[in-house]
Amino acid sequence: MPPAKPAERIKMEIHQLTYFVAVAETGSFSRAAERCNVTQPSLSQQIQKLEQELGTPLFDRLPRRVVLTDAGRALLPRAVSILAELQDIKHSMNQEADSSRGRLSVGFIPTIAPFVLPRVIKRFNQEFPEARLSVHEDLTEALVHDIVDGKLDVGITSTPIHNRLIRTEELLSEPLLVASSKANDIISRANIHVKELDKFPFIALSEVHCLGEQVQSFCYQQDLEMKIVCHTAQLSTVQNCVAMGLGVSLVPKALAVSDQSKQVIYRELSGAAPQRKIAAATHVERTQSFLAKKFIAIVREEYPA
Repeated sequence: MPPAKPAERIKMEIHQLTYFVAVAETGSFSRAAERCNVTQPSLSQQIQKLEQELGTPLFDRLPRRVVLTDAGRALLPRAVSILAELQDIKHSMNQEADSSRGRLSVGFIPTIAPFVLPRVIKRFNQEFPEARLSVHEDLTEALVHDIVDGKLDVGITSTPIHNRLIRTEELLSEPLLVASSKANDIISRANIHVKELDKFPFIALSEVHCLGEQVQSFCYQQDLEMKIVCHTAQLSTVQNCVAMGLGVSLVPKALAVSDQSKQVIYRELSGAAPQRKIAAATHVERTQSFLAKKFIAIVREEYPA
C-alpha cells in the first residue's frame, strides 16, 4: 500500500476567526465590519479566504442577511473557544508581567553587599511576599558573566563596566573617605589634602575588587607614592587594620555610615574628591521585568550613602 499522505495543514489566522464570529453573531457583513472597525470589503475578503482554506462555505448569503451553513455552525463554538483562550492567555501574561509574583535573581559585589543587602532583602520581601528572590554575592567579573549568560537579572556593582552586552543604570555617586584610627589618630584636622596621603602608612584593598582598582587608579592619577603596609581582599580587614592604628585607607562612605565600632574616624579629602558610582547592571537585550525595576528602585532608596 502507498504511504498515507500527511494531513494537509490549515492556515487559519486569528483575525479571520474574529471576523467570522462577528458575522455569525450580527448576521450581517456590514454590522460585523463596523464592530471589528474594518471596511466591509476587507472583512468579506478575509471570510472568503477562510472558506477557501477550509474548503467549504461558512455562510449562506441571503438578500437581507447571512446565515450559518452546517460547517459554519460546527466552527462557531470552536472559534469562540479559541478566541476566549487567546484572550485569557494575553490577560494572564500581562497580569504576571505586572504583578508581584515571579522570580528575580540578583547579584551584589562584596564591597556593596554588606551595607545595603540586608535592608534591601527585608524590604523587598515585605513588599513582594509572593516573589521568589535569589541573591548572589561575587566579584564584578563573575556578576557580568552571569548576567550575560542569563543567570542573573540584575547586578548591583560600580562602574565602569566594559562589556557591550551590559547596560548600566547609575543609582548614585558615593564619596570615598579617609579612614584613620580613633585610638591613634594620625590625622588631626577635619579634612586633609589629597597630597598628604602619601605621608601615612596605607591599608590597601586588593585590586581584584573594583573598589581596590578604583582607589589605586585615583592614587596614580594624583601622583601619590603610597606606603602600602598591607594588602587585603576584605573591606572588613581594611577597617580592622585601620582601627588598630596600622595605617589609613580610602573607604566608601557607606562603611562610615554603618560603622558602629566608634574606633575609626572618617574624614573627607580636600583638593580632590574620589568617589565611585553605584549602578544596576542588566543585559542590553533583555526586557526589564516589573520586579527588576522595583528591586533597583529599592536599592537606590536604601543605600546608606
